Amino acid sequence: MVNALYTTLDRRLVPAGSLLFTAGQPGDAAYLIVSGRLEVFLERPDGDLVLAQRGPGEIVGEMAILDKRPRSASVRALEDSALVAITEQQLAHRIAETDPILCMCLGVVLDRYRETVALLEHMKGSAPPPAEAKSHSPSGPTANDAFTSALNTLVLEREIRDGVRAGQFEMHYQPIVRLSSRRLAGFEALMRWRHPHRGMVPPVEFIPVAEASGLISELTAFALAEAGRVLPEFMLAAMRNLSWIENQLFMSVNVSGHDLAAASFPQLIADLIARTGIEPDRLKIEVTESMLMRDPERAAAALAECRLTGLGVAIDDFGTGYSSLSYLSTLPITTLKIDRAFVRTLLTDRTSRRIVQTILRLADDLEIPVVAEGIEQVEEADLLTEMGCALGQGYLFGKPMPLDSSIATTRSWAALAPTKQRARI
Repeated sequence: MVNALYTTLDRRLVPAGSLLFTAGQPGDAAYLIVSGRLEVFLERPDGDLVLAQRGPGEIVGEMAILDKRPRSASVRALEDSALVAITEQQLAHRIAETDPILCMCLGVVLDRYRETVALLEHMKGSAPPPAEAKSHSPSGPTANDAFTSALNTLVLEREIRDGVRAGQFEMHYQPIVRLSSRRLAGFEALMRWRHPHRGMVPPVEFIPVAEASGLISELTAFALAEAGRVLPEFMLAAMRNLSWIENQLFMSVNVSGHDLAAASFPQLIADLIARTGIEPDRLKIEVTESMLMRDPERAAAALAECRLTGLGVAIDDFGTGYSSLSYLSTLPITTLKIDRAFVRTLLTDRTSRRIVQTILRLADDLEIPVVAEGIEQVEEADLLTEMGCALGQGYLFGKPMPLDSSIATTRSWAALAPTKQRARI
């Protein structure tokens, strides 16, 4: 397989006995060895000190790119060798996407290795030990940034764990309306963290850390349990305002790719429905395109199991991913949600309007209702209604609210309906 891929990549042939690079040079690339053998060594007046040998499937030259310092050793070919270059740009992008704790650990490992190489060189010759061998602490702006980021992540992980145990997390609820009538159709349950010292922490700050650490499963379980617990309260409130509430008031809850990958997730859903007694079709889970694409087969299997219980499945931020059309026919989707980026420019940008219209036509052919997110102006809601969009949510209809305010909103929804549309009902 490596050889097949190799024919499509830039290659470098290094004859036996040739130097690939020498110690002290700046690192411009790392090299994947396809064939042949290389040796890593230190040049000494009384004879080279061989540190290691590398063969097919291994990499040489990565350190100078990873820690942006000169090469610590030299490399030469023991045999005619074929290599594939891995550029600094390719590695830098991947490192930037790496969890900060892993980055910090990687930095420590690299420092240890360089210290070992320096000490070996000192033992073989007469040069004094270099300054970096005297300390195990990372130095320089990049190392300090990595350390600070890792420390902040560790602290935040611990605080999330403590917050779950202390009951600091809570759900807020944002209205979703039927655009043609402006009747209240449901709510999206959104998590908030009421931190005792930081105040209200936005999801964008703690959700990525929770996903990277695996804590997201606990948060999702809490969110689903809360949705099941409060949905009957919303239904009772709706009974007092039947003229302005849809018959099947629903609740949407966001789940992550980590949740879908867990074998126990479909059972979690089944247990929730059995425990609360709620009608399954009143509960929806929302997943983003990017999460689905991490493991499409596993996601499809998990969602199919959830759909067997009657649960709804909504695809969030639709239109922003790379495989939107390919999975519509394979996933058990019951709702699409148009990303707010398209709604924000709907009135001023023809391209956004065409994209929205295309999504609506596609959904109509598939008989899948669409929710437009991020509606803030009556004109946006009116245009989406004319275009055939079924549902909408956004600040025009209400911001995410705590439970008490959401229940009160359900009871008095007529007072909150946009006046421009009320005359049409």
